[in-house]
Amino acid sequence: MVPKKHKSKRLTINHQKKIHKRSKEKHRKDKRDGKRSPHGRKLKKDPGIPNLLPFKDKILKEVEDHREQIKEERQRQKEARSQLHDKNRTLAPTAAPKTIADLARDAQKRDAAYAEEHGSDSESDADETIEGAVTGRRDNSKRAYYREFQKVVQHADVILEVLDARDPLGTRAPQIERMIMDAGANKRIILILNKIDLVPREVVEKWLTYLRHEYPTLAFKASTQEQRNNLGHAGAGTKKVANLNTSV
Repeated sequence: MVPKKHKSKRLTINHQKKIHKRSKEKHRKDKRDGKRSPHGRKLKKDPGIPNLLPFKDKILKEVEDHREQIKEERQRQKEARSQLHDKNRTLAPTAAPKTIADLARDAQKRDAAYAEEHGSDSESDADETIEGAVTGRRDNSKRAYYREFQKVVQHADVILEVLDARDPLGTRAPQIERMIMDAGANKRIILILNKIDLVPREVVEKWLTYLRHEYPTLAFKASTQEQRNNLGHAGAGTKKVANLNTSV
């Protein structure tokens, strides 16, 4: 009896190419689905500090102390800003001025008192800023803002100063105005009296008359609550503002 031959397990070339093509398409499809799926790419978990690292406890304590220092510094800055805001907004229990001239004199008195109180601290503040920049414990955002402001003043010919119609003198910055005028003779300042829809018309007219003795002043209404359609076109609110600017 002739022994039966075993069937070869080798595949034909065409069959091998089909298997390779299907495998390649499957990998490409899985890769595409992985990019589309939000859970396709898993972020690697931070292994942390290895246990075999020398002085691991000391390093962990330093990291924790640094986090606590940052947290305390942020809380201190938040409290300082809150105290400064409350101090600026606190009014003396005296009779309120009745005229704009009285308001101006009262603002000048408070400005002079503030300058006497904080004028001598400029050098100490500069030293603290330099020391804080070295140690990394002081926020230097004010210095960065001042540098950007100097660039704007240097390149601008006309500067718009926006004032709140509810408190024009409180939102005005005389020091900045003097700095702008000292920067060059070709600099111009225009005052924008904003939020005029929140105060009576008579008060706005008096403020415009008072402010226009120093700089050109325009009344402006930023609210568009009454204007539901065509916000890009002139409406009833803008017509009132235009009449107010031309009438005073």
